[in-house]
Amino acid sequence: MTWIIIKQPHPLDAIWSHAMTAVDLAQTAIDDLPDPYTNEEIDALVDVHTAAALAVIALPARDVADCISKLDLTGPMTAGPLVGTDRTAIINEMLDLIDVGLSQGAKLKAAVPGLLEGVTL
Repeated sequence: MTWIIIKQPHPLDAIWSHAMTAVDLAQTAIDDLPDPYTNEEIDALVDVHTAAALAVIALPARDVADCISKLDLTGPMTAGPLVGTDRTAIINEMLDLIDVGLSQGAKLKAAVPGLLEGVTL
């Protein structure tokens, strides 16, 4: 039996792409700020980056990779999280996605006996 898998775009792909581009552009602006700079200059850029990061964190995750991106945007794990973020909620979202994936996989396996025949995990 031959299977063809056709990747379908997720409805949130364009929104995630736009939001992550905003974060990347904000970070690039911070990195490209010539030295010396004033507090006002860096503060304005950090505010833009923070707003972009919070927008990404507010988006529903499409997969575990999105959750990892969200955790990364909350700041270093050795420090407190970015104000307004909840790492526990992001981790719970990741666990929910894993649970859904396992559930859907179990349904597929039950619907198609022998689907994983000959596959070693």
